[in-house]
Amino acid sequence: MAWAAWGEASGLVRWVGACAQALTEGEQVALVDGTRIQVVRQVPPKQLRLRLERDEWPRARTVQLRVLPSVHGVTVALHAEGLPDADTREALLARWTRALEGWSAFSGRTVEVTREGALTREPPGKKGAKKPPSLEQGLAEQGAALLKKHGPARGTKKAVATKLPRAVKKAPVAKKAPVAKKAPVAKKTVKPSRAGRRKPSGRTK
Repeated sequence: MAWAAWGEASGLVRWVGACAQALTEGEQVALVDGTRIQVVRQVPPKQLRLRLERDEWPRARTVQLRVLPSVHGVTVALHAEGLPDADTREALLARWTRALEGWSAFSGRTVEVTREGALTREPPGKKGAKKPPSLEQGLAEQGAALLKKHGPARGTKKAVATKLPRAVKKAPVAKKAPVAKKAPVAKKTVKPSRAGRRKPSGRTK
């Protein structure tokens, strides 16, 4: 449902522009307003990456749609690269926000807008990949120094002191229970009965 509403040609009008042609990866189509679109990557029903060009633009722009699974069903994520200035970015974000909020399937949901990075193209790499946030420089070293100075929290010490010795001590106790060795005791009860039978036979003689 989400892919049909956003990732197919009929759904481009929501966030890119009206398109009367089918989308095929590697091919180029034209929108009604004259924008030329090249389908860079098309992975239904997950990802659509488009390269947009117009004569009056100084350079091409890239937009991307990703349909991601979430606890509520799916998340529709829109992303843009190569925008010339902040005003263009804000106008595009406002358009996308209105489109998402106006979609009937998103009734009652919240639209989150993220302004990440500068207004430039992403560096070459794996398409659609999103790097995890990195720690500030020196933050890990500061944490290690504080841990060495003050030591771990009291609660952490108690957990280690109680769990580790118990786990180590219980292991050998289980090995010292050779219950199977008691089986010969049952055999010893048979010998007295045999001896009792031999004595009466000796007396009759």
